[in-house]
Amino acid sequence: MISKLLLFKTLRSPKGFSLIEVLVAIGILSIAILGLAVGAITITRANKTSQSHTVATNVAQDILEQLKAQPFAAVTAGNDTVTFQGVNFTRGWALNPNTATFKQINVTIQWTDYVPHTLTVSSAMSPNT
Repeated sequence: MISKLLLFKTLRSPKGFSLIEVLVAIGILSIAILGLAVGAITITRANKTSQSHTVATNVAQDILEQLKAQPFAAVTAGNDTVTFQGVNFTRGWALNPNTATFKQINVTIQWTDYVPHTLTVSSAMSPNT
């Protein structure tokens, strides 16, 4: 009789956790870890998009510098594609001749990482620059 009473007290001892308490704790921990994983993915995508914007700006600046290095009369519209880390950046440049001594250059960069993006950079040139 004493051994049955001792066994019953051992099973009902408040010294440990019940199975339900452990399952609830695991559930709460799983939700927290899932939230951290989603946050990490979002941050990674934002970093990649920021990197692509930086590359697009550099690609636009590069063609602007090339065009400005040419003689004023030789500058014409055009387009090409630049690839950086597996992302294709399509750039096109158009000229807006406002006067005989002034040209506005508009460079448009298009690329797709997670969604399509477009970036336009404008500059001006004259025969004296």
